[in-house]
Amino acid sequence: MHKRVVTPPQLTTVGQAGDPAPAPFERARLDSGARVLVRANRAQPIVAVDLWLGVGAVDEADEHIGISHFLEHMFFKGTERFPLGAMDRVVKEMGGYNNAATSLEFTHYFIVSPSEYFETSLELLTDHLLRPTLPPPELERERQVVKEEIRRRNDSPHGRLFTRLSQAVFGDSPYGREVLGTPESLDRISPDVMRRYWSDHYAAERLVVAVAGDVDPTTVVEQVAERLEPLRSGSAGGAPPEPPPPATDPVEDTMEINQGYLAWGFRTAGRTDLDELCALDVASTILGDGMTSRLYRRLIDELRLVTSVSAWMYPLSETGVLGIDAICAPDKRAQVESEITAVVSTAIETGFEEEEVRRAKAMLAAEFAYATETNAAVTGTLGEHEVLFGDAGVFRRLLEGIAAVTTEDATQALAERGDPGVAVRAWVGPDGS
Repeated sequence: MHKRVVTPPQLTTVGQAGDPAPAPFERARLDSGARVLVRANRAQPIVAVDLWLGVGAVDEADEHIGISHFLEHMFFKGTERFPLGAMDRVVKEMGGYNNAATSLEFTHYFIVSPSEYFETSLELLTDHLLRPTLPPPELERERQVVKEEIRRRNDSPHGRLFTRLSQAVFGDSPYGREVLGTPESLDRISPDVMRRYWSDHYAAERLVVAVAGDVDPTTVVEQVAERLEPLRSGSAGGAPPEPPPPATDPVEDTMEINQGYLAWGFRTAGRTDLDELCALDVASTILGDGMTSRLYRRLIDELRLVTSVSAWMYPLSETGVLGIDAICAPDKRAQVESEITAVVSTAIETGFEEEEVRRAKAMLAAEFAYATETNAAVTGTLGEHEVLFGDAGVFRRLLEGIAAVTTEDATQALAERGDPGVAVRAWVGPDGS
């Protein structure tokens, strides 16, 4: 038989010289629907190959919560061509490293190596993507590994706090799920269940291959197209339904600790409203990012009420969270919450200052620049934006949006989303033992 010839698609350049990294980069869509993003970087003989899939905890059936993360563990358990342990051994022999991550809305697998081993890295990843053996003994072993991860998370005050906050903000919707799952849900995942989930969800329409480093973009796309030719098309999936209204009563938990862990959450529009997202990024930076933030100066510098405090954003496809968290002595909880209320209310009532907004925008721009310093960071930025926003180039729109935020924009966004009276509140404190 003659080997089938796969004709690679045309590459499209996104951005131009002088644009913020990771632009300019090359983009191609394969016939199957899989997307390929390539950023050539000849500065060092290094390449990062990163497989991003729009698959995460929100895609799981209720009885199999945690299967996306469980499958991430099983991805590395070998194929017929590369038996158990071969990937790690080959990557180490190349002088590279590999890893993976799972979230509510994505899973990704990557290898970073000297660029002379690009083909080997791509071969390792695509063979494990297409032909995992998912050996039952390893599944049982990794089931226990994940259960231990769950135990460690539950033993962590931060882990327990954000689990409680997420459940309070998103209720019983997929957005409120724990990525790790539960011991009970893990026990219901058999090898057949794992194979069906892999077959149903690891489809071309959900796949983005991001490559950055000392490579030729045309060659990269040709090789990716050839190696992914067997991958079925499948569906890109859909966003989960809007979650129910958030909890109105504080959610509380206790454990054997001395300090109290506090978190507030406010529902946002998530990635459906980029203008709001940019404005809230600026507002949350002013409120609680670093030593110059309002919360830090009031609660730590002036009052010495907390040992840490921060504000942050967590955007999802159809919703999101503007969050505030702090650590304090349990008997200071009421005062801390009162002061957080005062800081946020003052910002809403009197507005932000021009210098605060300028500084926040500079911090966010620098943060993005630092996040694209390495080839692995570039593939992370490209893959994540392509999977979550449907367009890797959206980072330019986000940077421009942040640069355009005014004091009025940031204040109005906070007023609309950050009213302390509607904050979802979570607390993890000492159990008295």
